[in-house]
Amino acid sequence: MQPSLPSPTGPERPIPVFLFALAYLAFLSMALPDNMLGVAWPTMRLDFAQPLSAAGIIPPVGVAAGLVSTVLAPYLVARLGVGRLLAAGTLLSAGALVVTATSTQWWQFLLGVVLGGLSGGAVDVTLNVHAARTFGPRRINLLHASYGVGAAVSPLIVTATVVSGVGWRWAYAIVAGLQLVISGVFAATVRRWPGPDEASPDRAPHSRAGVWTRGSVLGLVTVVLQTGIESSVTLWAYSFLTEAAGVPPAVAGTLASGYWLMLIAGRVGFGALAERIGSWRVLAIAVTLLLVASALANVPFSGTAMAAVVVFGLATAPIYPLLILTTAERTSAEVADRVVGLQAAASSLGAALLPGAVGLAMGSDPRAFGPAIAVLCVAAAGLHVLIQLHRRAQSPATPPARSPQGGPKAP
Repeated sequence: MQPSLPSPTGPERPIPVFLFALAYLAFLSMALPDNMLGVAWPTMRLDFAQPLSAAGIIPPVGVAAGLVSTVLAPYLVARLGVGRLLAAGTLLSAGALVVTATSTQWWQFLLGVVLGGLSGGAVDVTLNVHAARTFGPRRINLLHASYGVGAAVSPLIVTATVVSGVGWRWAYAIVAGLQLVISGVFAATVRRWPGPDEASPDRAPHSRAGVWTRGSVLGLVTVVLQTGIESSVTLWAYSFLTEAAGVPPAVAGTLASGYWLMLIAGRVGFGALAERIGSWRVLAIAVTLLLVASALANVPFSGTAMAAVVVFGLATAPIYPLLILTTAERTSAEVADRVVGLQAAASSLGAALLPGAVGLAMGSDPRAFGPAIAVLCVAAAGLHVLIQLHRRAQSPATPPARSPQGGPKAP
């Protein structure tokens, strides 16, 4: 039987603190391999005799593998349970990093990318499903904030190993060791995580009835746009600031890092705020800030361009975590787990496709970043409005859901 989901605006379930800490550590470690490549590639490519442009091959390979494991993850959880899948997934990640660190041929490196994608997709969707079923707004935002910490730390690990002279391979070996330790902790705590019966949302995992509803499709498209915006700003903020807005490189580099810091701070702050005023109100605030940031990006002054990058970090911070948390409200408790998995896949697609589209727009003129990102932000805001209208249209015919404490959910 499907466990009751927590209210996105209500109190959180009492869960052992170490499970939260372990989930946060897993999300942090999952971000480390994803963000090492940018710093490692200039020296790494020389070992594989590849041109600088060959880096463009790597993300699609990883995303394709991640999509496969994202789709398979619910079925694997139904057989193994959360703890065993997380242990296996992080062990596979450690293996992928070892393959990368010891590669001498280009095809061996790409094999490591495939293995890493298979691991990352499964761990991502499993943790998100678990969080959507058991975390409240504050904790699910902290979970995703820990990913931001990993994304900010991993380039420093590579920089330290390269500058010290030991090379990029040691950076991957260090992260592999961390993943191996985390895998061992997952294995040792298997019984503390939901088992196959608890983790499986129903007795007919192959049934797709009720998954492809209007609410789920709106959510999936919104996730594609949201993560596409987040990744586009990550990838192009520095180029936009230096080439279009005339910001000095040192300042632009600081702001590019500041974007991640604002994203982390925003997830911590907005998560706490959502506990007080509700997830839907925080989503409305975040979408409003998204539109403000896109407007600032289109004002032809360096000061507004710099402000836009900072506001983008704050605006994007809570949207994806709260979309994951509110999945059951937009769909149903019976299919929420599977829709969360589809949203994780949609997130990968958005991150892989939309930054490239923004880059094409910037090809002839770096100032095209502003209009291109504004189109994505307006589309995302429109989808949020449609989600709210759909939710309100459904609410009169749907009795209030019960919180874990027995009271009705807050609106």
